[in-house]
Amino acid sequence: MKIGVKIDNSALTAKGNRVAKRLGYAAAQALNDTVLDIQLAERANLDRKFMVRKHAFFYRLVKVKFASVKKDVAFAEVYIDNSKPRVLLSGFERGGAKEPFKGKNVAVPITGSPARPTFRQSVALGLTFQKIKLRMYRTKAGKRQWKGKQRTFLIPDLGVFQRTGAKTQVSTVKLLYRLKPRPLLKAVLEFVKVAEKEFRERWQKNFLRRFGN
Repeated sequence: MKIGVKIDNSALTAKGNRVAKRLGYAAAQALNDTVLDIQLAERANLDRKFMVRKHAFFYRLVKVKFASVKKDVAFAEVYIDNSKPRVLLSGFERGGAKEPFKGKNVAVPITGSPARPTFRQSVALGLTFQKIKLRMYRTKAGKRQWKGKQRTFLIPDLGVFQRTGAKTQVSTVKLLYRLKPRPLLKAVLEFVKVAEKEFRERWQKNFLRRFGN
């Protein structure tokens, strides 16, 4: 004797599809919530590790890319924007050296000098390299001299100096920039470490919150 049984699993299949779809959206939303949490943590880390003079500029260097179910993007990213010229932030993750933008040396502003009176201040606008406009001249004897605006001058491989005081008196010479070949960058950022810690603390909470709604 045979008994035929026909099971209609369409409702179960439909429910499974709804759960899978809901799971995908919840995962994407939780990933996006988590990368935003990481972004905030990374920006706070910048304040702890560095003397940040231009907060808005440096905060914008920590960017995110979001996951999206509709666009079939199954991951989210937190990263440092290296597209801007002369930005060294990522170099502080593993350490390294600052390469000269031009020539063979890097000009390091001296704290306490007219170029940077205090460490918290940016380089004085009127004493940036662009403003002092150092140019090479030749003396009558054929020697090369580098002179710029505001009574500045350069001694190759040593630094940029400025004469102060009345021109009719013996002037005082102050060092504005020291020239260094490839100054070292210390590995102090810990960008990956901060991201991993924040992910461990936030991911599960974010997912349960999104999937539970």
